[in-house]
Amino acid sequence: MKARDIMVSDVPVITASATVAQAVQMLKDNYGDESFINAAPGLVVLSERGGLAGILTPLSVITALIGEAAMTAAEKVDESFFSKRCEAIKALAVSEIMERQAISVTEDARVADIAELFVKHRFQRLPVVKGNRVIGIIYRSRLLFAMTEKMTG
Repeated sequence: MKARDIMVSDVPVITASATVAQAVQMLKDNYGDESFINAAPGLVVLSERGGLAGILTPLSVITALIGEAAMTAAEKVDESFFSKRCEAIKALAVSEIMERQAISVTEDARVADIAELFVKHRFQRLPVVKGNRVIGIIYRSRLLFAMTEKMTG
């Protein structure tokens, strides 16, 4: 079995120059309902040339929202904390908070090799590329189900 057999080809993408506010809206539009409550949402971030630049995950945005650890506990508890942080980061470029993920696989990558990458790097998703272009994404759950197909029939 190869990457092409288990990848999802309908990949939500955003450019590195898009704003964090645009990215959050795209995450809401693509993953905001209850059916995705246990999903591993994220956006593939493309460079201006269309190649893989990184991944934007909910954790990327949460990390940016929390900000510098220098905030006092009292400030973090204040109800206006996240409103202020939203204002502070909403116009940032996605490239400023994304995870730079240089690791991807080709559509011919073997499932065993993909599994090793997931375990070694603790990925939740892995882009699939053809040349310089992102053509799909493999989610950890799809990998698991492909590997255990014989277990469940």
